[in-house]
Amino acid sequence: MRTVEFYYDLVSPYAYLAYTQLGRVCEERDAELALQPMLLGAVHKAAGIQAPIEIEAKSRYQRRDIARWANFYGVPLEFPEPFPFRTLKTMRAAVVCRELGALEAFTREAFALFWEEGGAPKGREEADEDGPITEAARRAGLDAEEVLEGAAAPEAKEALKSATAGALERGVFGAPAFFVGGEMFWGNDRLHFVEDALERG
Repeated sequence: MRTVEFYYDLVSPYAYLAYTQLGRVCEERDAELALQPMLLGAVHKAAGIQAPIEIEAKSRYQRRDIARWANFYGVPLEFPEPFPFRTLKTMRAAVVCRELGALEAFTREAFALFWEEGGAPKGREEADEDGPITEAARRAGLDAEEVLEGAAAPEAKEALKSATAGALERGVFGAPAFFVGGEMFWGNDRLHFVEDALERG
């Protein structure tokens, strides 16, 4: 079966937008979706990229652009405040959920909570992530305390570092990024190229 590898961080609005479409893309082309969590801030830093939010004109434009895409896709969007929000512990929780066999469910619920319901972390401290992680884990049918404890463990920290390093080794410099075979596509607006690559096999 063909596979779409999806590199993402839950803080990325374009990753959220792409995720809302990837289920359909894969289903229509008999492909499997492979989720690849990473830490976007670390990717940007390693690649020497300044986040769009840090450039005032680009930040103003980006918010309008994100709203346009949500309208185009017909998906809900409630832009979180503050933005960007902290996801370090959340992405560690994602790698824990992968070990538990529940990464898809956790990702689905966290994207909905953060980008559709205004439930993203409200502060910059690690503890500010605990409530949203707990809610996403609960909705995914997981033991929230187990997920929280796992996300704070050294093993999760190393696993996320390793996953992020692996993304960088493959040439990932932002989110969302997709791989079909060995070919990378970057950005929500490149999904048609992902579809074309799947059709070409």
